Amino acid sequence: MNPATIFKLVLLLGVVLLVVAIGIRARLEQPLLLLRRPALALRAMAAMYVALPAFVLVLVWLMPLQAGVGAVLLGFAVAPVLPPWAKKGFAVGGQGDYVIGLQVLSSGVALLVVPLMIWIVYRMFGVETTLDPLAVELVLLATVAAPLALGMGLARFYPGAERLADRADRVGGVIMLLGVVVILIANGRAILDVIGQGTLIATVAVVLFGLLVGHLLGGPDPGNRGALAEATILRHPAIALLLASSAFPEHETTVFGTVALYMITAFLLSVPYERWRKQVARSQPHVPHP
Repeated sequence: MNPATIFKLVLLLGVVLLVVAIGIRARLEQPLLLLRRPALALRAMAAMYVALPAFVLVLVWLMPLQAGVGAVLLGFAVAPVLPPWAKKGFAVGGQGDYVIGLQVLSSGVALLVVPLMIWIVYRMFGVETTLDPLAVELVLLATVAAPLALGMGLARFYPGAERLADRADRVGGVIMLLGVVVILIANGRAILDVIGQGTLIATVAVVLFGLLVGHLLGGPDPGNRGALAEATILRHPAIALLLASSAFPEHETTVFGTVALYMITAFLLSVPYERWRKQVARSQPHVPHP
């Protein structure tokens, strides 16, 4: 087993541990909230899977970007929420049932939207992809569905689940932090290479638009509004990577660099927004569920 494979497995372990911890602290009824409140669910999915993909399609059509860059941005626009995102959703005041429900629902909707986006890109740009839809399903199963279900099961049947969640949180957080450092070091040159030719401008525009549309469609609760805004931009990088690399296998370096650049941009631009939403969440009460 080569070092790259070991690194990917360790990074996967970090993601799984964080999602297991989220599952332990969740309630079984939480994923059903957005199904009980279809208007709230439709607004969230419209922000994530209609408004943002439409904006990115227009942006990619208008801007002469490097080969592979547009595919990465489109991949992020249809990917589900980044698995450890739930911690940030809670941090801005998002209610547990909304945050967990958004995680589950976005993963399910992504399975339908990804093939649609592949078809749209082929019709608009003539770009074909060899991506097997099963690959997307396996990524979501390994990083979202299975660890979330495991965490919920542990919470129900294992008395020491809360202590286990604390440990999983700490270990998973350390693994992810170290993983980010390694990725930045390994892809530093690739990131610098893709910054020009409009890539950085396009990436910033996508992230800012995602924050805006998520905030506007997040519903009446200030915490949930902040949670949706961050969920709209913090999407699963593995799905974006799968889509873009299968469409542009000869531009792998550009694809990796753009994925890393997007994640850095999304996290950096979310910091001031997150601070603002935390202040709002502390000063305003939650809007109760009907």
